Amino acid sequence: MLPMLKEILTQSVKKPVTNLFPAARLPKSITGFLEDVGRGKANLIPPVETPEHMRGKLSYKRNICNGCGLCMKVCPSHAIEQVVYPVPPAKEGEEQPRAQKRIRIYVGNCIFCGQCIDICPKEAISQTSEFLLAAEDRFAESQIIE
Repeated sequence: MLPMLKEILTQSVKKPVTNLFPAARLPKSITGFLEDVGRGKANLIPPVETPEHMRGKLSYKRNICNGCGLCMKVCPSHAIEQVVYPVPPAKEGEEQPRAQKRIRIYVGNCIFCGQCIDICPKEAISQTSEFLLAAEDRFAESQIIE
């Protein structure tokens, strides 16, 4: 109990180690600012520039993907699932077309490790510098990449 009390007293008089958010960038009204963003009158700009090789939200080029599923197999957070799109039946005398296999990426589960990018043979997956990805619904349209 005594060592803990000593630590509490020591920490209560020390200056914070972290930098405080710059008050100059703080809007007068958060609600008003968010309404302005919704109307297109203001932009959400991160307080710092994005580093050059920042691992941000994934980008998926569906037309390049061959549906091999390697990205799904190496994803440690199981953020990628394979989706099979059915094709209409072939007309008489035609060869039956193959179903298209593609992937669906759940941004809420992604840990941005980049393993899917490294293993993709067609380079259909890449990372952007977008990192402001918060949403209330993890299955919202902005949180699923197809």
